[in-house]
Amino acid sequence: MSAAAPRFESFANMPEELHLTGDFLAKSGVARWAAGFKLGTAGYRDLLNPDDFFGTDVPFNAYSVALMVEARARLAVAHGLKSLHVGGEVRPHTQNFIDLAARVYAAHGIKVHLRPVGERTTPIWLSSFGVFYDELDGGENFTASHSQSYKGGWKPMEKGGGQLMEMAAMIADKVRELVAEAEAGGLVIKLAAANDALIVRDFDAVEAYTEVLKQVVPPALLAEIPTAAGAGFKAGFCAEGGSMAPTARRIFADLGIEVSDEGPVFFTHEEESDTYHGIGILDGVNHGVDPGKWQVYKYVGAQELLRDQKCDVFFIWDPDGDRFNMVTVAPAAIAEAAAKAGLEVDPMDDERCLVFFKPNQIYFMLTALKIASLEKTGELADYNWIVATTYPTSMSIGEVATTFNERSGGALGTFRVPVGFKYFAELVTSLESQIEAGEAQTSQTDVTGVVTTFGPKPRLLIMAEESGGAAMGPAEPMVSRHGNRTSLAAKEKDAMQIGVMALCLAARLHNAGSSFGAYYLELLEKYETRYRFYERRDITLFDEALKGEARQAAQAAGNQLKNDTVAFFASLEDVAPETVTATLLERLPDGVALPTINRVFPAGDGTFIEFDGLWFELRASGTDAVLRFYMEGRDQELVAELNEALTQIQV
Repeated sequence: MSAAAPRFESFANMPEELHLTGDFLAKSGVARWAAGFKLGTAGYRDLLNPDDFFGTDVPFNAYSVALMVEARARLAVAHGLKSLHVGGEVRPHTQNFIDLAARVYAAHGIKVHLRPVGERTTPIWLSSFGVFYDELDGGENFTASHSQSYKGGWKPMEKGGGQLMEMAAMIADKVRELVAEAEAGGLVIKLAAANDALIVRDFDAVEAYTEVLKQVVPPALLAEIPTAAGAGFKAGFCAEGGSMAPTARRIFADLGIEVSDEGPVFFTHEEESDTYHGIGILDGVNHGVDPGKWQVYKYVGAQELLRDQKCDVFFIWDPDGDRFNMVTVAPAAIAEAAAKAGLEVDPMDDERCLVFFKPNQIYFMLTALKIASLEKTGELADYNWIVATTYPTSMSIGEVATTFNERSGGALGTFRVPVGFKYFAELVTSLESQIEAGEAQTSQTDVTGVVTTFGPKPRLLIMAEESGGAAMGPAEPMVSRHGNRTSLAAKEKDAMQIGVMALCLAARLHNAGSSFGAYYLELLEKYETRYRFYERRDITLFDEALKGEARQAAQAAGNQLKNDTVAFFASLEDVAPETVTATLLERLPDGVALPTINRVFPAGDGTFIEFDGLWFELRASGTDAVLRFYMEGRDQELVAELNEALTQIQV
């Protein structure tokens, strides 16, 4: 960092100006960053320097963020936006980034809503819900979710609480315009005082959120918890040192669920940690804090707590509260059956085994649970409930709905969207608009052009992503603070909802003397589930911890591999199946046999291949430097062998 680099003072109670010249932006590398900047499936994420807020040896720094928020501020003013929320979790410099964004927005005359004094963090779902509930014009959260603590992230959202769609590209273009302005004669970014009257600490929709949560989670399920607690049931929740614990404590208290060493719920890794207590670091490698990764769920202390009978089930939230997973126990007698059904099983003692679930399998169980609960109360028939998933999410979840329809004459809808919760938000927003317009039947067109009709009263039973994020909607639309807005469902992933639903199911199973493993096996047979074996293989493109020229070289090589692989599979889309088969066999390792291909199509952000009896998708992650190879089918050995072969394809 040059000594002449422009600076400002974080949290200063006086107006300031950040002067950026074309020369500085070029020499610092910020101009090069801006040329390739874009918002992906979950906003923007990139490397930061934990020791230097202003450090330009990494892409995510005070200057790049200043350009992003200045771009958004100018667009907000041009579009008549007057109020925004800014929140974040705990990774390095988060409070500085929140301060910077708030002051830039206030300097543009925009009212900024921060958390109350004493509430440092904001789970992403609370940012989303609060923007909707408080009738704001938008908001944002500084988070890189489950990524390593040395990555920074920015997730802007629109007034409904969903991620930006159309304006995302406009922000990226505006960033480049600002760089051009700096090059032409200098750019001045104004910062209001940190105590400016337009910056208010009143963003606190926790009580309203909890009331909606009580509508999402059936009362009969919540009633299982005190009964189980009386029988000694205990559940651990790992907060990974992130933003979930303070808000979750308030919500559990309102639900009448005690959080303590004596109560039915206790927390681990509750204290804030900008390194997440070292979770996910194994043998010197930082794998991030995605609770769906074995480097996390096998190394957060769950096994010891379960082995010592300190808890009956162990749940894990990621730092911003949008991903969820769990570690469970089951009778040792079902270990073999559970493993054959596609569950991950480890030995524990003579009587019990450990059973690990993929998020897909959790959502499969919760979908079946919610359907049964709504059927029992009569609400299932009163509305047009929809089970929505992304294309690379397990098809077993939709199978629950379609099998239920076949047997009961029900009318549950199913729908698939590309990866990125913003596409679920787009679905919800579209349905809301159709209801408001008085459409007799609501419908939605998927990325393949197929129109699905849902009925006059659509509701979201579940919206699920295989990566661990999901949300559910209530029977009656949510209403904002002053009654000016309604919403059918959350427009962001919500692991608080999923955590409470899973806690209720755990309590019910405890009361019945059963386990998650046994319940999963029962559901597979009950719904005659075909798609039982699922896997995702990630191919790392480059080491994202690299800096400087080494990073640029590795990133260029990784991007070349990504582009070549994506382009090859895209070239197969809408091509005759026999031609696709021949093309693949030419490039696959010798001896690979391909099942019959039915069709190949673009699934929004990846290429989807429908084989006879299984499916495959290739997509480049929008948040991490990896290529993802997904496959699911009825034959466990075939899924593993064929997916491995596809990762080795020569492009």
